[in-house]
Amino acid sequence: MAESSEPPSQRREPPAGDDRISQLPDVLLLQILSLLPTKQAVVTGILSKRWRPLWPAVSVLDLDDESSPESHRGGAGFAQFVYSVLLLHDAPTIERFRLRCANPNCSARDIATWLCHVPRRRVEHVELSLSLSRYVALPRRLFNCDTVSVMKLNGVFLNALASFSVRLPLLKVLHVGDRVLFGCHDYVVKLLAGCPGLEDLVLESTYNDACGGVVCAEGNFELNLKHLSRAKIGFSWKERCLKSMLLIFQALCNVRCLSLSPSTVACLKHASASDIPVFDNLIQLEISFGNYSWDLLANLLQRSHKLEVLMIYKEPQKHAKGQEPRWNHPLLVPECLLLHLKMFCLREYQGLETELDFVGYIMQNARVLETMTIYISSSLGSEEKLQIRRHLSILQRNFETCQIVFH
Repeated sequence: MAESSEPPSQRREPPAGDDRISQLPDVLLLQILSLLPTKQAVVTGILSKRWRPLWPAVSVLDLDDESSPESHRGGAGFAQFVYSVLLLHDAPTIERFRLRCANPNCSARDIATWLCHVPRRRVEHVELSLSLSRYVALPRRLFNCDTVSVMKLNGVFLNALASFSVRLPLLKVLHVGDRVLFGCHDYVVKLLAGCPGLEDLVLESTYNDACGGVVCAEGNFELNLKHLSRAKIGFSWKERCLKSMLLIFQALCNVRCLSLSPSTVACLKHASASDIPVFDNLIQLEISFGNYSWDLLANLLQRSHKLEVLMIYKEPQKHAKGQEPRWNHPLLVPECLLLHLKMFCLREYQGLETELDFVGYIMQNARVLETMTIYISSSLGSEEKLQIRRHLSILQRNFETCQIVFH
């Protein structure tokens, strides 16, 4: 490239304070605006005429009642702001729509209207965080959309799923947060059945007001999640929901990473060994216990042939000596221990005899284990912690390839 022949002393430098950002092309300015909450994107139009026509063309709408310029006026002020944004917004599609509306004074009818509008704009990413203090009937259109690939729900009711079918053919990511209320586990099964391409699933809600639907009672439903690779299951299950729970659990058989909460584990304790599917692709398992469920863990290890990472989280428990659940060695050593397990982590280790038995079993049989991480319970005294370190260090002497890390 030819250099300028103009002497350096005669070259024009941008004046001090010149707005260089506004000189960027529209496509870059739109990218900058898409990173801002919609409130801040709108405000840029007040600061500069150059920015004024740009925000309506931004493909991301991030609406938060706490950061809205009208939030001081309550639910009505925020509603007016959202209606104005949707009216002026002229981007051909909405790549991401995030609505956070915790104000219980905001009209449920307004929220439902906004959620009906969004799918018409070929939305790809939907994230809702509402308030359970008011019932918002999520519209049919939101769950029958050909363009949504990511859906994250919190503070919503799923009861409306009882009245319509679900069709989300491109949905790859579904997160159901811990503040989601559903009338029956049937609705969760129905939701998953309408997402055949799902790859990432999080079910965390601990709210449900009734159970006993057809799936919960009979379990005669087909659920195929063959593309699912990651799942975190933390729903609140009841024993009478076992059939619907097992239906979902068995549909997780293709995942590579699986996380199970104490409530899920408590329900799975009622399952038979044959109810546990074979996890041909599972390489990472995180399991959380209230009380140790050793039989369930043994079944999972036997059916997870390629497992490389095992992480166990346990709530602190008080047992009379000798009364804690016992670890019983399986008749056959799980294949994953012999050939694949490389990392093992145990949190809230209390030095119980059953814990020492299990850790010793892992050390003895995990032939390619590289790292064992032990988080000693903070409820123990310094002398107890030191004794635990000594016991485990003695075990380690016979297995030099494994490194124990204490926390």
